[in-house]
Amino acid sequence: MKNKINLLITALFIFSGFSLAATTDIAVYTDDGTGTWEDGIVAFENFLDWKGLSHRRITALDVNSTALKDYYQAIYFPGGYAYYYKREINTEGLHHIRDLVASGGGYIGICAGAYFASDSVYWEEDGLIDYPLDLFDGVAAGALDDIAPWDGYTMTTLTMNPADSINQYEPASEDMLYYGGPVFRPHAAFNMETTATWNAYADSAAIIHFNYGQGRVLLIGPHPEIEEDSDRDSSTFADELDDNGSDWPFLWSAVDWLLGRPVSYPSASFLPNAVPHTVRTTFRLEKPYPNPFNNTTRFVFYLPQKGILKMEIINSRGRLVFYTQKQYDAGIQPLNWRGINRQEISLASGVYFVRFEFLGRVQTAKCILLK
Repeated sequence: MKNKINLLITALFIFSGFSLAATTDIAVYTDDGTGTWEDGIVAFENFLDWKGLSHRRITALDVNSTALKDYYQAIYFPGGYAYYYKREINTEGLHHIRDLVASGGGYIGICAGAYFASDSVYWEEDGLIDYPLDLFDGVAAGALDDIAPWDGYTMTTLTMNPADSINQYEPASEDMLYYGGPVFRPHAAFNMETTATWNAYADSAAIIHFNYGQGRVLLIGPHPEIEEDSDRDSSTFADELDDNGSDWPFLWSAVDWLLGRPVSYPSASFLPNAVPHTVRTTFRLEKPYPNPFNNTTRFVFYLPQKGILKMEIINSRGRLVFYTQKQYDAGIQPLNWRGINRQEISLASGVYFVRFEFLGRVQTAKCILLK
């Protein structure tokens, strides 16, 4: 009789639309150290605890045998050796990952996890190798010897794209740990957003994100999960280095985007040494992006109040080639320039100097037009 009652209760839950399995925010992939990097796993788990997100470790067996979309909001693949991920996850497992993302979930890959998600990988002397997951329609290439030959590591500076919603609370640049990560080279017509670029590698893509079906993919070349000057990540890796702050606030905002939530920033009480986020109170111009450009570049500026913004563009000979002024509301505002003069005629390749004036304050920038 007791068993019949239990079966009846279960059936009522199922037919009323409820699931008996609780959904976990993020599945954390591990293979017990064969290919996954334990420091990258532990540090990311500590970050998730700090952000208040639920997580559970899963193995290749779980990926291959479980409909991930029924149990997780997103999946994390850490640093390590992408070859082992490719070897252990079978065709069914690849389908489960794609299905999770396409149905509205998320995929976050750091370093090896980013290589694994790509259409193909170019790894040093191994040349171009096809990878089967194919979330990113492009090539992930590394290691980047201009930053640190493999298997060395170092701190490196990234330029943060101010036009990317993930970066709305970010400074213009961040120092992050480099440890063998890739540059991302999309195939023609692939639609992605470049979140950050490698300063030391021709300002090429270091962090990217894009939509996949109804879901989202975030691929990260450096290691923002590692806290070089703090023990709160429970890892001693690279503790001799200093990232001039913490990269976890960036991850906080990025994971909000990954989970389809409004992008937010941790309060001051969450930050190391209770250092509050700097609130912008004056007119400020971010670096133009992309730069160099061959079609359109974007300027993003912060206005402390409503007012008229004047823009002048001067060529290398000192001649005014473009001028505009417009009233803007207070806040973060974008402005695109298509490389044209005042007659809307395309300008020649070259260096152009941009001058913005707002309520008597002036900000300048330099951009390069390449045809």
